[in-house]
Amino acid sequence: MRTESIALFTTIAATSFILGTRSFRPTIQSNLKRSSHLKMASSTKTPPKSIRILCYGDSLTAGTSPPMNQLYPYGPHLERELNRLYSLESDDAPSIVVRWRGLPGWTASTMVDYLDDPTVGLRSAVNSIRDPSLSLVIILAGTNDIGMLTSSMTPSGDDVDFETATEPILSLHKACLESDSGDDIGGNPEIEVDSDELRSLAVGIPGSAWQQMNPSAQKLSNNMNELLKSVASSPISNFGGRLSFADFPFAYAREDSKWSTDGLHLSPEGYKVLGVELASSVKKILDGLL
Repeated sequence: MRTESIALFTTIAATSFILGTRSFRPTIQSNLKRSSHLKMASSTKTPPKSIRILCYGDSLTAGTSPPMNQLYPYGPHLERELNRLYSLESDDAPSIVVRWRGLPGWTASTMVDYLDDPTVGLRSAVNSIRDPSLSLVIILAGTNDIGMLTSSMTPSGDDVDFETATEPILSLHKACLESDSGDDIGGNPEIEVDSDELRSLAVGIPGSAWQQMNPSAQKLSNNMNELLKSVASSPISNFGGRLSFADFPFAYAREDSKWSTDGLHLSPEGYKVLGVELASSVKKILDGLL
């Protein structure tokens, strides 16, 4: 049993738990251009209100699904479902546009190190998307942090400080929600970041084969998710109600077709379900902005 467990974790570690130092620059899976200053075309008819969403995270946002080389991000499924839901309510439904940036192998702590990087940084992406600005940032991160923090532990190893482990994820949300509205973008003083209306959604860290094998990893994941949920539900810490939390929509199960064979990533079906299932939580947030 021990040999089998070690072999399985080795496979997982080789695919997604490879962490970078500050100089680590892995392949970026993103449909964001470096500059996203898009303007709405003029028309004699008033165009529908445009809502823009950014999904940011690791390989689960990129859509990695071993052993396949193709990517299956959940972003397009989320966009399609949101537009479907709004079209059922009104003929003058808003236009929902979802973009994503996934960084395979990255921990949340590494993402924090690169917040302002023009190619991969979260804050850089938030500040560059204009006309209209982002309404919501969805962050799905933490899986690789758990792998790094528990990879050298035995199942009965000492507990990891879950508050310290969760801090980088909270820092990513803080970077979005505390953007200085007076910051200039690209040296242009006429373009300002209006972060007052921006919302962020923390998606819970999903289960995995590694968590099933290692109780310490499972406990860390549970504690991190509970802390994220607690922060998002507290008026003291949720940035005036602008930070929300949504549980990951489904649990890990080895024989479940929604999961990839590596026990860590999702299958194409899983990414579709993720996007569709998140739509109700996202719509609830957007309804408050419309």
